[in-house]
Formats: sequence, C-alpha cells, structure tokens
Amino acid sequence: MPDDTHLPHWGFASPGRLRDELTALALDGVKTATAGLLVEFELDGEPLPNAGERQVLLDSAEAPVAIVETTSCRVARLADVDDVHAIDEGEGYADAAAFRVSHERFWNGYRDELRRRLGDPSFVLDDDTPIVLERFRVVERLDVPPPPVASREIRRAGPERMPHLAGVLARAMAPEPMSSWPLGAGPDLARRVRGQFLVVDGAFAREGWIHEAADGLGVMALEPPGSMEQDAELLHAADEALAALTPDGGARYQAFWDWIAEVTPKEPHWFLDQLAVEPAAHGRGIGRALLEHAIAAAEADRLPLLLETGTRDNVALYERFGFRVTRAEDAPGGGPHVWFMLRAPC
Repeated sequence: MPDDTHLPHWGFASPGRLRDELTALALDGVKTATAGLLVEFELDGEPLPNAGERQVLLDSAEAPVAIVETTSCRVARLADVDDVHAIDEGEGYADAAAFRVSHERFWNGYRDELRRRLGDPSFVLDDDTPIVLERFRVVERLDVPPPPVASREIRRAGPERMPHLAGVLARAMAPEPMSSWPLGAGPDLARRVRGQFLVVDGAFAREGWIHEAADGLGVMALEPPGSMEQDAELLHAADEALAALTPDGGARYQAFWDWIAEVTPKEPHWFLDQLAVEPAAHGRGIGRALLEHAIAAAEADRLPLLLETGTRDNVALYERFGFRVTRAEDAPGGGPHVWFMLRAPC
C-alpha cells in the first residue's frame, strides 16, 4: 500500500459522458479491466499500479463513488492486447481488434497534446506502443447506502493481510498523537507510522489479535485477558525494528509505551488496542461494528474492556458506548494527553 495519508483519487478518462458510462459499468461489476498509455504514466510521474493497491474512484463531478483495488497490472504492446482483456473492459468489445479500434480513436483524439508534452511531433500509435493493462475490483461503493456492516463477517486477519491493513491503520491513525508522537517528527512520518503498524500488528496477527471488517476497510487490534505479558514480550522482540523507525534509536518510543504499561490496570480485562477505518469509508458503520464486536467479547467473559486515546473527540464517542474515563494526563517528556477509558460489563 502507498504510504500517503489518503488513498489516491482517480477517474476513468476525463470528466463527462464517457467517464460516467465507464464508471457505471465498473460499479455494476461489468467493467473489471482498463487500459492506459505507458507514456502518460511516465509524463505524469505516476508509478504503475500494483496488485493490492486501492484507490478512490471519482465520477464526473469529482465525487467519490467507490473504493477499487488493483488485482493485477502488466505492460504489453498494443498488438499483444488479448481478447480476454478486451472483453473484460466491459465496453462491448468482441475481441482485441475492436478494443484497438476504439482505443486508438480515443488516444488519437489528443495525440497533438501528447506530442507537445513529449516534444516529439512524430509520435504515433503503432503495434509496439506500450499499454498498461490493469485489472481491478470494486471493494466498496460510496455512492449508495451500504448494507449493515454488523451483518458482514468480522474475521481474524493473518500476517499476510498486514501490508494492506497497515496502510488502513496509517491513513486513519496518523493524526492520532499516540501513533505519531512516539516516533518523532520528520517529513517521512507517514511512512514510519505505517512501518510501526507493520511491525507491531504483524506480531499481533500471529497471535490472532487482529480483526478486519468490510473486506479490510476496518481493522482492530483486540487483546484477550492475560495477554499483557505476551504483548510486552512481542514488543521487546520488535525493539530493533521499531528503533529503526525513530530518529533517536527508539528512546522516546520506549519511554512512552513503558509509561502506558505502568499505568494500565493489571486486573483481568480485554484491551482494545487499535480501531481504524479507511478514511474514505467513514460514516458507513464499520467502526461501530468492530467496536460492538469487542464489547461482545468482553461481555461474554463478564470482564471490563479497556482502551486509550490521545484524541479528545474520541472520548465522547466512546462514552456513548458505555466507556468512562478512569484517568487522563499528559505523557512524560512532553508527550500527548492520554485518556484511559474503561467499559464495565453490564
């Protein structure tokens, strides 16, 4: 996943009737492939999509309508585009020959502009022109009311899911002081926040503590009773990797989380370590479903559910679910203000 704090935004063709038609085909699941000129990627300085990367699909009004995920991407000569790709573009092409006629007409429509940008008045499309052939799937529609997230499967996520889920966590939680302050300031903070989640949650996933919802749009770290010592051991084993993400060899990071461990209650409890939702999918009930899943686990054991937050606005949100503040203070060394919250079993 990219290290940006937001998913890239993208739309078919240019705003207008063609974009609207292609977008509708994609939303209906008819269009699962698209094509572009490699030279345009190079001119725009854009990397080629990688499998697993997600983007926000825009309509002609530049409004987000879906989150889409690249499933594969390859570069081929125009003459080598196959019938399968042509048909999967969903635009009614019977074969690659029909695909080529339509796309050459479209690309030649702005050939003069490409020649100007390239500084090459002789540029033409031919058999050898490199074409970027991308396949994708719609992960989540943003333009229609979603089905209740609570009815979707919330499942444990294994370590193989962490390259994606770490991106969700980073984009959602980079503004959270508890995620960013311990790592220290710097222009590459977004990359280091994601790296932190890759390291820490990769270990948590091996223990079965990571859950995801809505096809990876939401993610939660939920630690069961009696896991505090194991948590500490896992973090200690990751000391070297985490220190490499900080400008001070991990000193601030270690001091902050040592303090958190010291003031965390020691009686048996469930611990909601992290809860994050892809920013583009906020307001769709995903976070609520994950939180209710955590509450249900604690209720089943008749144990309290604990969490910490460094964001004031989160306090009122969690209070609506029965949490209360048990402690609130500034972390040592100029760290963020942290609210410690507990939900007692009903």
